[in-house]
Amino acid sequence: MRILKIVLPIVMVSSLYSASGSTLYKQKCKSCHGVKAEKRAMSKSKVIKGMPVSRIEREMYNYSSGKRKAMSYVLKIKRDFVKHHTKRELHDLARYIHSL
Repeated sequence: MRILKIVLPIVMVSSLYSASGSTLYKQKCKSCHGVKAEKRAMSKSKVIKGMPVSRIEREMYNYSSGKRKAMSYVLKIKRDFVKHHTKRELHDLARYIHSL
């Protein structure tokens, strides 16, 4: 019980500082992928609407690691995005996209 009293507030506070999938999508993804993830970003990417969560996550990491090829400025954007967000935030983003 004592551990719970210590750990629970930390978890609650840390969740306040992580961006939700919805917020991340609206701030960082919507302009290229569309309101409902229905667009091909830069008229080149695949539509991400309806993709499984695991595939969305894999694609984000593949872009950031260089496994997936794209225009250099797109790779930089994706690398910076993945680098500056936690795994949890990226997972929440993938879940949000899948839910659209």
